[in-house]
Amino acid sequence: MQTAAFHKSPAMQEIEVMGSIDDRGQLLLLQPLNLGRHAKVRVRITLLDEEVESAFDPETDNKAKILADLKESLRQADAGQTYPISELWDGIDV
Repeated sequence: MQTAAFHKSPAMQEIEVMGSIDDRGQLLLLQPLNLGRHAKVRVRITLLDEEVESAFDPETDNKAKILADLKESLRQADAGQTYPISELWDGIDV
């Protein structure tokens, strides 16, 4: 599954991919970029919260799983298994 997001302007091309940082501090991409050439790059790192990262992984969560999760969420809403909006941000530090 290709999950890279490409954004292009006349001066630069932006590519967003998932990866991890190993115990030596090296950046490891989950998929090759396949640019077909050598290129200088600027790297911006966004550290993901472990809980957020485990909630959705574009490398392993396929369309069938996403659809099943959505159907379960709709079933819960229909059954009244919801939370008051005032509680949605409880425990989340902004």
